[in-house]
Amino acid sequence: MKTTSMNDDAIANEIGQRIEAIRLKRNIGQDIVAHEAGISRETYRKLTTGKATLVNLIAVLRVLGELERLASLVEEVRASPVQLAKMQGKQRMRATVTRAALATPEQGVRTAIGKPTLIGGPKPDKDDSW
Repeated sequence: MKTTSMNDDAIANEIGQRIEAIRLKRNIGQDIVAHEAGISRETYRKLTTGKATLVNLIAVLRVLGELERLASLVEEVRASPVQLAKMQGKQRMRATVTRAALATPEQGVRTAIGKPTLIGGPKPDKDDSW
């Protein structure tokens, strides 16, 4: 099945037909599959024509014992070692201090002579060397 050349409705219809083929291969009636999945027979029929919700599709696949077919969609996508190496160069090595953090003094910070700091922290010595 070449899904890239198919529209969404055609893909949904193909999935429905494959589910119906699995049901027939296992020789299970529509009523039984629908009941076990917790849906009506009419909803099951809609599923086989590609008109179903994802939740109903999952329920029917679970009843038919074919839930592992969705494994590739559920598993975490892992980056390749090459991608990980590229991403390593982009990781931050240091945190930057924002101006807002500098403006609010931390509690308990004191100057060299033991007095509490004023708003904005201790003042640096003036540079008179010019």
